[in-house]
Amino acid sequence: MSIEPKIPEKVHYLEGFSFSFVRTLNEKTVTEKFIGGRPGYDRELLFFWLLVKKVTNWDYRTIGSMASISHSTLVRANHTFLVKGVYQKLFVQLVKLAYKKGLIKGEKVAIDSSFVQTFSKKQEVGSEGYNGHKKAIGFKLHLLIDAETGFPIALIIGNGIAHDGTMAVPLMKKARPWLRKVGYVLADKGYDDTDIVSWIAKELKAKAGIPMRKKNKLAKGKKNRYGNLLNWRLKATGRTFKKSILHKRVEVERCFSHLKRVYHLGKEEMRGILNFAKNAYQSLICLMLRKFYLANITF
Repeated sequence: MSIEPKIPEKVHYLEGFSFSFVRTLNEKTVTEKFIGGRPGYDRELLFFWLLVKKVTNWDYRTIGSMASISHSTLVRANHTFLVKGVYQKLFVQLVKLAYKKGLIKGEKVAIDSSFVQTFSKKQEVGSEGYNGHKKAIGFKLHLLIDAETGFPIALIIGNGIAHDGTMAVPLMKKARPWLRKVGYVLADKGYDDTDIVSWIAKELKAKAGIPMRKKNKLAKGKKNRYGNLLNWRLKATGRTFKKSILHKRVEVERCFSHLKRVYHLGKEEMRGILNFAKNAYQSLICLMLRKFYLANITF
């Protein structure tokens, strides 16, 4: 009896894409070619099998056995793709293509973050301390997406104790080339900051869909939790309160849910911010390729 293993159906969509960009980024220099050495594995092939691992959530040994590649080679390739910027550059290339093909409209965008606890549950480089709310030690994925299509546009990976508001402007700066038509930037109350709202209004010429936080206690002489009418008007400048627009922010929550449920982000037994970065980029790239596949766009 002979058994021929087949790739699961849920990863079939990955076979329709060419990762020649990965091969280009990993080409040897003239010096490296001169020094020689044994020929290595095809980088494009290694990249494909790492994505298969991410979608299936199988271990390195299982994937290596299917691909006839040693698991240690896959581990090294995964690390190399991150430190050489392959994941980061491919992410940008996919965003450019999505913008060109209309998968990124850029009229309404949403910002949020998601906390992932480190498996060691101890302080590590990139996960020092805890923020008092999560009561855990870990990392955060800060993400900016198109609120109409759910397509990722920019990300920042940081410490779990970083406040969401500190990453809003850097995220928008990274995504600025794709925000030429933006009209609304949506976020939750964690981003309620006058400086953020002012930056959106001045730099992007857009409105902030950010609800205003209420104070826990009414100050003496105050008529409402926002202060007097003048203070309310000052805080409301540059914002929109239309529910039909504010409800679009739910797309970023769905995106994080999809990354955790389908691509197992945060469920890996990982330690260290570099491992979290690898998993985050792989999950987002798989999600982006899936959206290209559903839109009948291949490359």
